[in-house]
Amino acid sequence: MPGIFIAGTDTDAGKTIATLLLAHGLIERKVPARPYKPIQSGAEWKDGEWKAPDAEMYHLLPETRGERLYTYLLKKASSPHLAAEEEAAIIDEQVIIEEIRRRASKSTLLLVEGAGGLYVPLNRKGRCMVDVMEETGLPVVIAARAGLGTINHTILTIEAIQKRGLPITGVVFSSTVPGEKSIERDNFRVIHELSGLPIIGHIPFIKDIDYSLRESRYRSEIVRDWKFDRLMEGINSEYKTFI
Repeated sequence: MPGIFIAGTDTDAGKTIATLLLAHGLIERKVPARPYKPIQSGAEWKDGEWKAPDAEMYHLLPETRGERLYTYLLKKASSPHLAAEEEAAIIDEQVIIEEIRRRASKSTLLLVEGAGGLYVPLNRKGRCMVDVMEETGLPVVIAARAGLGTINHTILTIEAIQKRGLPITGVVFSSTVPGEKSIERDNFRVIHELSGLPIIGHIPFIKDIDYSLRESRYRSEIVRDWKFDRLMEGINSEYKTFI
């Protein structure tokens, strides 16, 4: 089942933009990629309906326009289990797992964006996002902040994923706030040295980044030097031929 799971070190670690840019860069390199976010909390009311803001970001890719790119859409901007309870709903992890399997195919590389960090609870049965990751068995890309504190968060995330027996293809860092570049560069180096994982790419801090990413040329510029060859090492051999 070809695909990649994009897992964050925590909430607002840059998962959605990393997923968008990974998909954009792969499509540019002739890999037919599609993003998908199983659970979206924090729905937004637009044009007379509730919409998933992260999935709306995916629709910047022409290949995805008109597609429903989520399964659960919840209004409260909180952990999925709590948001679901406020709407008298229950998130069934098996539904998500089956949907991931359905969307993945030999002709499309599926990029699955998680919700929050690994241990975000999905329901009161003790099931978390990492349980879905383990059952699907997809290789993982970690989305992490670039700045202060990321070494601890990222290494703990790496160790938790490795304990589940999942392959990690690399890390994408995001400068979510203006930061000191020397600290960020050292963070990247230390995490690589401690984990041995490749740094796939870095998303610089950009004011109004959501607006800037509307331009395809801008997305291409950000991912120009990303290590897509390393990314593909954990994917089926038939997909390696595209890079």
